[in-house]
Amino acid sequence: MVLHVQPTINESDEELMIRLRCVIITRSRDGATLDEIIEDFLELTGKHLLDFFHTRTHLMAYLILIDGVWYSTEGARGTILWFCSTPKAKHIVEMIKQQKPSRSSNYRHYMPRDIVIENANSDINNNHVDPPVPNVGATTTTSTAWENNWRFGMVAETPRPRRPFHYRRQSRTGRHRPYVRPAPTSYRPTWRRTGELDYCKYGPSYHQHQLLGDDFFLAIAKWELKYSFDPGHDIEMSGLCISGLTLSEAAKRIQVAPYIAGQVVINVGTVDLLHGRVMIDLIHDFEQLMARFRDRNVEPIVTTLTPIANSGGRTAIAERLLKFNEYIRRTCPRFIDLWRYFVNPDGSCRFELYQPEPRSVSGSIRPHVLWNKLGRHHLLDVLGHEIATHLTCGLTVQLPAPHGRPYGMKSDGIVC
Repeated sequence: MVLHVQPTINESDEELMIRLRCVIITRSRDGATLDEIIEDFLELTGKHLLDFFHTRTHLMAYLILIDGVWYSTEGARGTILWFCSTPKAKHIVEMIKQQKPSRSSNYRHYMPRDIVIENANSDINNNHVDPPVPNVGATTTTSTAWENNWRFGMVAETPRPRRPFHYRRQSRTGRHRPYVRPAPTSYRPTWRRTGELDYCKYGPSYHQHQLLGDDFFLAIAKWELKYSFDPGHDIEMSGLCISGLTLSEAAKRIQVAPYIAGQVVINVGTVDLLHGRVMIDLIHDFEQLMARFRDRNVEPIVTTLTPIANSGGRTAIAERLLKFNEYIRRTCPRFIDLWRYFVNPDGSCRFELYQPEPRSVSGSIRPHVLWNKLGRHHLLDVLGHEIATHLTCGLTVQLPAPHGRPYGMKSDGIVC
């Protein structure tokens, strides 16, 4: 008999439920798989859920106990959970609770196809020969109480008396299912991109552009581009993507770096703002950084800073952020305006692109509200489009025009 082992949870049960509910709510539009919940919780807290619950079965039994969390086992991607607890959807929830089973009593031993507890080995007697069993194998069945126990966290793992044989039901994956969760279309590589710069020399890169940034770019390199942290450091870093990186520290890194690529994308300055640096110091450190790049004969692509989600609206930090972005647009010949992609038409921050709460980082004493998975995918799409625009304009400037003026150069001398 397999006994249910109570998970060992170090933090309070109520706080854990709140964090897990936030993770599920973030993905409620399409639903969340168990792997996505584990990955998002690890990104949010730095802790692995299986360290608390030991097995995925115990974790699933705990998740479905959270108020407002529902689940489905009909999708081809396995068990999917979503959150539904609003007055507008209350009547739908009540209908689901009160609906009758869709199968007759002849199917009382039905078990969901995607969850298999054990394999059945038929008992063979000397006086009876069983029919041949298909190669795909056979599964045991349970009563309808199995589904009820699964919903309320009491997972019944005691096997029923074994039957001589039971053929597996034919898969229905080919049937039309209008309510099955669609396959994700966002940018989600499962391995590191090929054709990038040499990681040993340049660190993380995107479309052969070396990345220089603080915790925001470090999260992109780690979670989306699949680069690992450099070992042997007290703070997290991967190449020139360093936790808590400031403008002055970035200038020092560029000065002593053994290798600098010909194309570099910069996103630095948020840490300086969080630490309360005044505008004149920001400009001075930024000019020092650009001077170090010119010493290396590199003209980098500078990105404007995205809104700081925990700055609290029209504060001194927010005002300095707007002025610093305007300074970048006015002085940098090559820049990408990320700001406009992370704000609403009224200029307010798009909080759906950020994590639900601040978290501590290894390189700064100030908490950071980093981009969430949706925000990181959004940034990669924007970055790829803007890099392509810069490359296209760079090529057109060098082509001869029939009237003696380069393509892309207007009559007033402005390059596209």
